[in-house]
Amino acid sequence: PGRQSPLAVTGLFGPRPVAPSSYKGRVKLPGILGAILGRLLIRSPREMSTMEIKNVVKSFACSARLAEEAGFAGIQVHAAHGYLLSQFLSPLANHRIDEYGGNAKNRWRLLLETIAAVRASTSPSFVVGVKVSSRDVRSSSEDEMINLLEELCSGTYGLDFIEISGGSMEDAVFVHNVDVDPKGGGEEGFFLNFAKRLRQVRASKTSANRGSAFAEPAIIVTGGFRSRTGMNSALRSGAADLIGLARPLVMQPSFSEELLLGRVQHATSTHLSVGLADSLLVPTLNSLWYQQQMQRLSGERDADPNLGVVWTLTGRFGRSYIWDPAWRSLQSTSMMVSLALIMACMGILNVA
Repeated sequence: PGRQSPLAVTGLFGPRPVAPSSYKGRVKLPGILGAILGRLLIRSPREMSTMEIKNVVKSFACSARLAEEAGFAGIQVHAAHGYLLSQFLSPLANHRIDEYGGNAKNRWRLLLETIAAVRASTSPSFVVGVKVSSRDVRSSSEDEMINLLEELCSGTYGLDFIEISGGSMEDAVFVHNVDVDPKGGGEEGFFLNFAKRLRQVRASKTSANRGSAFAEPAIIVTGGFRSRTGMNSALRSGAADLIGLARPLVMQPSFSEELLLGRVQHATSTHLSVGLADSLLVPTLNSLWYQQQMQRLSGERDADPNLGVVWTLTGRFGRSYIWDPAWRSLQSTSMMVSLALIMACMGILNVA
């Protein structure tokens, strides 16, 4: 997670989270509640050393090799959503002055080295893809991301697919509710325009590199798709080769199968709502609401569309940001109690 590591991961007195830079490194969550809780529950990071960066590359390569040996067909390198690799791409988070910071190509270096190492450590038949954000709306330009993807489509890195997504803990593109039009009207997909630009770049690179040993990477677009009509429209337009789904599958695990068999035409519209307090709470709680639903699925229980704010706060918020029950130490328990008291004093929790 890098600088997005909450206290549940780092602890109050444990090692600080790492990031490309320490300068302006603290995460700022969206919304009023997010701004307060981000300050309380996510510690400022420290800058990574060059040796630590090299070890990140080795760790990705080792993990990919182990995944192949364990029988997996492929892996995806996650360089989106504000996590560590994405942080190196962003001029907002990356203020380094060495070979991993500064100009755009230096900020790309960690990702490109990681992909190359993963490809080198696995067999040619092993599927390797990458997930990237269409842009970091708080810093990187769309043009800069297109230039990066042009490099990834060059045939040098052996990618089988590129998934386009977006958002982070700070830029909450993917925490907002998406309502479904039962009639299938309107264009779906948050990042289709960007994907169309990528398609053009891929076509030009493929034409220029016909002698490459690697086929052109497929383009997957994820985010905002809820209906058969919207997905078919994206595929027919040529913007996407494949459609990525996430939240619809949390609430309806069989949605893909039912959609392909023609049993349903769109996903059920379900999301957290706190009425008049939506603008205050939803940007922070909406993701946690879906995480709590996934926790239910992992325990062989069905998702609950009526899951409320109280259960989201107590069941997932505490474990994600404050205290993980896997920590059984006195230190972590004391930390949880202390933070609850601080939040109560500030009026964030209504504790008498």
